Amino acid sequence: MRKAWGILLLLPLAGALYALWSQPVQLWGRPEKNVTWELAQAPPERLQEVYTRAHPAVLRIDGPEGSRGTGFFYREGLVLTAYHVVAEGGPYTLVLSNQKRATATLLGFAEPMDLAILATEARAPALLSLETQRRPQVGEAVLHIGNGRNQFIAPRYGRITRLFVDPSPFLPQGLVGTSLPLSPGDSGGPVLDLEGKVVGVAVAIGQTEEGFRSFFTPLLGRGQVLAEMEGGKRSYWPYLGLRGPRGLTPELARELGLPPGGVLVGEVVPGGAAHRAGLRGLETGGVPDVILEVNGVPVNSFEELLREVRRHQVGDRIRLSVRRGGEVLQVEVELAPFPGR
Repeated sequence: MRKAWGILLLLPLAGALYALWSQPVQLWGRPEKNVTWELAQAPPERLQEVYTRAHPAVLRIDGPEGSRGTGFFYREGLVLTAYHVVAEGGPYTLVLSNQKRATATLLGFAEPMDLAILATEARAPALLSLETQRRPQVGEAVLHIGNGRNQFIAPRYGRITRLFVDPSPFLPQGLVGTSLPLSPGDSGGPVLDLEGKVVGVAVAIGQTEEGFRSFFTPLLGRGQVLAEMEGGKRSYWPYLGLRGPRGLTPELARELGLPPGGVLVGEVVPGGAAHRAGLRGLETGGVPDVILEVNGVPVNSFEELLREVRRHQVGDRIRLSVRRGGEVLQVEVELAPFPGR
């Protein structure tokens, strides 16, 4: 795989986490002076006790094609998980810790944080408490419960390694890095502290300069976001609605007879923002448009294009500089959710 930022999206069809591979992740955060080292040096037995108390609240989420990931009860009738576990739509089946099955519906979600809430009439075997006030600490021992490696609501133990990292423009910002040995199927599972409180929801795995790491979306300060999701709010990432955009490298530019630089559009998804703005992709049968700038900022890779688009929100209008043949156009685009969602 090329030595540049890349991402392998292990979609909910595989019941998986987003996975990052290739170049080491740039990391932020250092151990704080007030780290509670009693927590950091906690013996595994402490977390094993937490697992014994907590695991009845955890469940597996199945879709029409089979297992998708993990979720957990935090209030009667409400299940918290990662948005990408449920993004492809239902029907959703919950496999509870007592092996009973129940149906669920998607209540609300925050795609930019990769969080979602399902509603169900099933009675919760147990409930987990959410920690939205305490800041996680580097070195802190944590537990994850999930369905990776075809193991049903199994425990994984590790420590927090970094705080508030931004490993890729494909992922939410402000993630927390850990040494938890997670795998596909663990998406949406709870990350718990020594008090048995959920400090975050597992969303990604990847290879970094420190070795294999997993990442979770922290719940710190997100009580209001959760309350809004419980009320049915659904917030999306902004999308242009493109498939297969890629940087116009010198080699590709020579092949197409174009100047190098910019991002080749690829395919324009019907009904999306780019389609409504009149951008042209491979489906036209000719040379696709090339995006040169977003609001005056040059872009030369899909990652750069995505980063600039995600500085905005659904409904915002952005200006694209687009090369079409020998002409450079200014195209205004109103950002929207990905078509079909």
